[in-house]
Amino acid sequence: MDRRTGQGVTADPRVTVIGATRNARPVTRLTYASFRRHTPEPVRVLVADNGSTDGTLDDLRRLDWVTVFSLDERKRRAREEALEARRTLRKLKKKMDALVAECPAGQRFLLEKLRTGVEIVLPTDSELCQHSTALDWLAPQVDTPYFLLLDSDVEFLAPGWLSDLVDLAEAEGLAAVGEFEPGRFPCQDRLATYLLLLRTDAFRGLGVPFRQVLRFGDPREEERWYARARHHVLDPSAFDGFPSAAFYDTAAALFEEMQRQEVPWKPFPPGVAAKFRHLGQMSWSADAHDDYVGVELLRAHVRVAGEYARTRLRDQYDGGLPGWQPC
Repeated sequence: MDRRTGQGVTADPRVTVIGATRNARPVTRLTYASFRRHTPEPVRVLVADNGSTDGTLDDLRRLDWVTVFSLDERKRRAREEALEARRTLRKLKKKMDALVAECPAGQRFLLEKLRTGVEIVLPTDSELCQHSTALDWLAPQVDTPYFLLLDSDVEFLAPGWLSDLVDLAEAEGLAAVGEFEPGRFPCQDRLATYLLLLRTDAFRGLGVPFRQVLRFGDPREEERWYARARHHVLDPSAFDGFPSAAFYDTAAALFEEMQRQEVPWKPFPPGVAAKFRHLGQMSWSADAHDDYVGVELLRAHVRVAGEYARTRLRDQYDGGLPGWQPC
């Protein structure tokens, strides 16, 4: 139990909070200041910073109740994991060589393709700093019955929101509680990731990552897409002329698999939804390209949200989070 706030942060937590942020300092401060104030339940909090340059990472590192992973640390670990996987693959190939040598010629031909077609690819820097990639990196570290996706653009307004979600999930045997976000071409339906409670064993049983996926029903369209001039895939106008395209934003493929397997979920009850506010669109705004059709509206929204967050921090939270001085 934290003596300053009364918040339990280590005693048998049932929920791990995982989130990612990048260059959204005021709203990130507001998210974790309001989370700290309105979440008395014991929790673990894991946050991946995706390369912030505005002081967000320094702010998060000052919170002793948050475990923070910098982009540099994740790059180092990714390199180490890739090197270890390559060493393991070399050992497996040596063993396979001996087995293949004993097989009939037809089998040797087929197995040779398998032996030579496996490659361990190190993620690029641009892939590692994606929101969905960060969530996929954090999720395997969860060791609690539930985990909660939390974007860095949520303001919590009242206590009880987390216990309400867990109680609902346990009472009704739900694998997820969140907000349904209908798709519009080419984006597919999903459960919004700004605040999403998932039962850990059910999530792992689905075997689907959070990463974004782009699929085409027409191979000719797929060939044309990858031969075109590069556009930002979050801009729906980039898919004009590609009617078979299907873009799975973060967790959309997960939601599709939940539906296929008839995994139970429910939307936020109104009483719970009234206990938080979503400022919106912060998780990818730092990556918006200048040629994105809505870039000016997006950046205007980010400015307004930043001013709102600074005002709320000043008026409600003494300028920052417990344990630090306002800048």
